[in-house]
Amino acid sequence: MNEIVGMILAGGRVDELLTLTEKRPKAAVPIFGIYRFIDFVLSNMMRSRIDNIGVLSQFRPYSLMRHIGTGEHWDFIGRKRGIRMLPPYKGLKESDWYRGTADAVYQNISYIEEFKPQYVIIAAADHIYQMDYQNVFEFHKKKRADVTVCFTRSKIKKPWFGYGIIEKNGRLVTYQEKPEKPLSDWISMTIYIFRTDILFDLLKENTQTDSHEFGRDIISQLPGQCAIYGYKFCDYWSYARTIDLYYETNMEFLKGKINLNTWQVCTNLIEGCALRDRLPARIEGNATNSYISDGCIVKGTVVNSILSPGIIVEKGAAVIDSVIFHNTVIKGNARLKRVICDKICEIGENAEIGTYGAKTPSIEFKNLLNTGITILGKETKIAPGVKIGANTVVYSGIHVIDKEIKPGSTIR
Repeated sequence: MNEIVGMILAGGRVDELLTLTEKRPKAAVPIFGIYRFIDFVLSNMMRSRIDNIGVLSQFRPYSLMRHIGTGEHWDFIGRKRGIRMLPPYKGLKESDWYRGTADAVYQNISYIEEFKPQYVIIAAADHIYQMDYQNVFEFHKKKRADVTVCFTRSKIKKPWFGYGIIEKNGRLVTYQEKPEKPLSDWISMTIYIFRTDILFDLLKENTQTDSHEFGRDIISQLPGQCAIYGYKFCDYWSYARTIDLYYETNMEFLKGKINLNTWQVCTNLIEGCALRDRLPARIEGNATNSYISDGCIVKGTVVNSILSPGIIVEKGAAVIDSVIFHNTVIKGNARLKRVICDKICEIGENAEIGTYGAKTPSIEFKNLLNTGITILGKETKIAPGVKIGANTVVYSGIHVIDKEIKPGSTIR
């Protein structure tokens, strides 16, 4: 019998990441060169000795399923260990689409029952942090809690999170989901530990309502009704919900605020980037304060940037303050500044992307693109000599041939 089973919430798209989540869930978005968001929660589960994991996914799950595979890269293989993808299904009464995070777990109660656990840990797949869940588990048992919610302190007060007030003894006395005026600095990390019987009762009760989200519809109702506690986490954590926050998280990695060597994050090195089969990076030009993955060839200049595997920067080209995904070619004398570029793009000779117009916000996404970041979707092609102003987003598969794209544009 497994004492605890893990359930990972990995189905969300997150509209604020624009074209980066056009064809993949946020959990599958690349970060720090060779990783994806879901690698962090999977690695945490692995190191915390949680042996059986269910991954709840629904939005365009193929890239996520391919990345996770059999789970061998996180050591989830064995007679008593395993990981299962749990997409929506159609039954006699169930919807063929998860109606919320609580409904997603409810539809897979049979998976949890298979292991007869005493406890269930539920965690989001789209946060960046390193945590030993066993510490939370010991806190949960010590407090004899029915439910434990993990919190971290954040300077960012946005109506994206759940906020809690926690007493000195750890008891959670108040919880509000996505309030307009947050009531504290402690925000929910979307990590919950439940006693299994309590979880099943709450999920079955929730089926009688019209809304099925853990934070809004379950956690917010529990203070004062059961033994619910808040676990305070004080190390690095990033949600990276918006383009700005995603970009900032990558830059914090370059500044040394995130030490992946000590975090011991695992990833799939075979599928997708096929990193295992690539030669070491070859740098014939200049690279300063940058992360250059295997398989890259740099003949130009790279400054304060992250290059995923297989990037080619030809002679005379410059990549500055940018994040470039796998297998992109940046041809001679092209110049990129504050660009997030998705996979398999081609930047033509003498092209200039994001080098001017940083103070002109996006016309369509003025609240999301206004700090000078430019985004290129997957398989974008930029013709030679094209100039693209900052705060522009080019969606997947577009071949840009117009000689100039004004700052703040959206190209579909």
